[in-house]
Amino acid sequence: MWKQLIMTAGVGVLLCQGQTASASEMTPQDLVHTEKSVQQTKQQVKETKQSIHAIKTKLKQVDHQAEALRDKIEGTSKDLESIEKELVPAEQSLFAKVVSSVLPSAKAEAAEAEEAHQTLVEKKKQTSETLKQLKEEQQQIEATRQDVKTSYDEKSKQYKKQTNQLSDLKKQYEAMAPDQFLMPAEGRLSQGFGAASGQFGYTFHNGLDIAAKTGTPIYAAEAGKVTKVSASGPYGNHVQIEHNVDGQTWTTVYAHMHKVNVKLGQTVRQGESIGQIGTTGNSSGPHLHFEIHKGNYNFSASSAGNAIDPMKVAARLGGASPVKATF
Repeated sequence: MWKQLIMTAGVGVLLCQGQTASASEMTPQDLVHTEKSVQQTKQQVKETKQSIHAIKTKLKQVDHQAEALRDKIEGTSKDLESIEKELVPAEQSLFAKVVSSVLPSAKAEAAEAEEAHQTLVEKKKQTSETLKQLKEEQQQIEATRQDVKTSYDEKSKQYKKQTNQLSDLKKQYEAMAPDQFLMPAEGRLSQGFGAASGQFGYTFHNGLDIAAKTGTPIYAAEAGKVTKVSASGPYGNHVQIEHNVDGQTWTTVYAHMHKVNVKLGQTVRQGESIGQIGTTGNSSGPHLHFEIHKGNYNFSASSAGNAIDPMKVAARLGGASPVKATF
């Protein structure tokens, strides 16, 4: 994964892990890898944010438990103080002992007082034990709170790191990706967009012909859905992909392919491999016939129709000139 990327205006220079690489050395695979990294990091950020929310909820629960426990400890401590104040002295006075040994009524009162005293002693013991247990529970809750707080701090640091990483990846992707469409293959411009000689029955060429060796990779010009995969007709092996760019529907066409790597209905990323250059259909040599239509595919043999000159809307990675860098 690239740690740093700098795009120099007008030059298109990348600084990848301390080494300079020109835009012409970037590949569609780099674009796909970076886009995947953006999506993966977005998911990580989302999951970390959810974890932080769960930890916050847990922290509130622990704080609520700790507050309730503090109230119990305070109440139990007050009960213990009251009991200690009510306790009669453990030793009776000499006078009380003498009187209780002589007078039956005094003796009975002394017995009652002793019983009450023992009850208070037992109550004090039980209250002291309860207070001890509450304080032990308080220590456990405090330890739990500390663990939760540590987890919160760690997740917060992780979230900050991931959001920074996501920001860097987005900058990398924006610097690499063309403004609209990616030139789908490397090669030589063998025929441009516009008026044609009439060979194969058409007087207007609705796309570009990029000549290259059979087997040269073809890449998706933009993210989209494969709407047609066919091996028949003048285009030979060909693929159509539908795209949505800022709410506008576009359709790209890749014709005369040697090999097709995608299936009907498949979703592809910009820069993802979709096949190889070939010479199937009405073709005089290995090349890619590439069309861009604003809207749905609408072919005309004598006019542009809704086809757009790819040279005006497509570029190589890093925004490099499609003429100088691709052909």
